[in-house]
Amino acid sequence: MAKTATQSTIITAKASHVLSSPRKTNLVLKSIVGKSATQTIKLLAILPKRAAEPITKLVKQAIGNAVSLHQASPDALIIDSAYATKGRTLKRAHIGGRGKTKPYERITSHLTLNLKSVVKSDTTKNTK
Repeated sequence: MAKTATQSTIITAKASHVLSSPRKTNLVLKSIVGKSATQTIKLLAILPKRAAEPITKLVKQAIGNAVSLHQASPDALIIDSAYATKGRTLKRAHIGGRGKTKPYERITSHLTLNLKSVVKSDTTKNTK
């Protein structure tokens, strides 16, 4: 009788002060949760969102962390969770008519990505 035991490891990657609002970035991040890491990179390459480029860099960073620190295979990595929180707000202004200024804010976000490395090991027991 063969039993398969799964051992999972969580690998975290973070990016700070990404020039995209957390609300828009979370739309992209929620769409990649549950997919494999290599499939996610291919998906983000064709996604027409501005936040796709920094998220691609973050996924590649997480894969690099998993390979170098935990000796994990890139094909065995699954995105466990991903979210964006609010970063600092850059206050800017446009020059308006008649010498007036029109203020606006550049909102940044902090990204967090957790990868799960699932390693299956077969344990066999010979009972007779």
